[in-house]
Amino acid sequence: MNEQKEHKKVEIVGWGLAGATLAWQFYFYKKDFVVHDSGENFSSRTAAGLVNPIVFKRLTKSWKADVLLPYAAQFYKKIEDELGVSLVSNRSILRIFASVEEQNNWASVSGDERFEKYMESVQDVEIDKIAAPFGGGKVNTIGNVDTNLFLDASRAFFQEKGVHFFNDKFDYYNVNDTDSFIFCEGFEIKNNFFFNYLPMKPTHGETLTIKTDQIKFEDILNKNMFVLPLGNGYYKVGATYNWELEESITTPFGKKELLEKLKVFADFEFEVVNHEAGIRPTVSDRRPLLGVHPENNNLHVFNGLGTKGVMIAPFFSEQLLRSVIFDEPIDKEVDIKRHEKKFISVK
Repeated sequence: MNEQKEHKKVEIVGWGLAGATLAWQFYFYKKDFVVHDSGENFSSRTAAGLVNPIVFKRLTKSWKADVLLPYAAQFYKKIEDELGVSLVSNRSILRIFASVEEQNNWASVSGDERFEKYMESVQDVEIDKIAAPFGGGKVNTIGNVDTNLFLDASRAFFQEKGVHFFNDKFDYYNVNDTDSFIFCEGFEIKNNFFFNYLPMKPTHGETLTIKTDQIKFEDILNKNMFVLPLGNGYYKVGATYNWELEESITTPFGKKELLEKLKVFADFEFEVVNHEAGIRPTVSDRRPLLGVHPENNNLHVFNGLGTKGVMIAPFFSEQLLRSVIFDEPIDKEVDIKRHEKKFISVK
């Protein structure tokens, strides 16, 4: 293990998925920290928290799935043990095929030894009021993480341990040379003049929560959208992708899009009980943003987790922590050094 650097007080700015996973890593390493929570992490609050190791569009494995998925499973189990709550659904994802071609492609890929631990072979789908004439295939995963419970229970746990939470917007002019600051602000990084040079490509997304007593299934359904069982007749459906809208607001056209997609394969009556929206912190090259500021070595960033955040965050939060504490290198694929030319150009 590398020699530990002189430990400064750590200030985590942001309490979404990135900030909370990072806080747990500091807790596990027995390092003190404080948290700045503006209450504006709408993306993490809206997210379904799906852990999916397969990219359905291209039928390939998600980036680093063989490393990220088992690490995430162990990480969330450790937190469940600490909190005494169930965060992970531990269910499969059932992909409903749209055509014979998709059925054939799935059969071909699922037989490949590189995919066999994730993908089950083609099977009939027998769920009342769900149309699946071409069958479907299952993805073996840990299901989804209840992100709201994760954020709320973690905060309560840390406060009980004496961790201080500042409940206001962080003032960037309060940055000093004596503390280490780690910015985990998601889309709000656009207001951070230390790191707003990074190439964020924010993606607006909307979800609906519906209630019905006409269907019942355990798996997470996917057919150009997800249908996630929440229990007691409630289901979360989503999500939309809009690269133009930069406010965390719900829209009538987002709601219409989700309802139309649902009706393509679902024939049951339901009531819409909630409509949510958030801005995903996605990056132009689809890789997270980790690392130290080009000129201020006490300023760090952990951002850009995107749509796969619940699977990505655990592994890379530890990598960032070890960079801050032990000065260990960060993977080149995610290190913000890859965007240093952009910093120079905006100075």
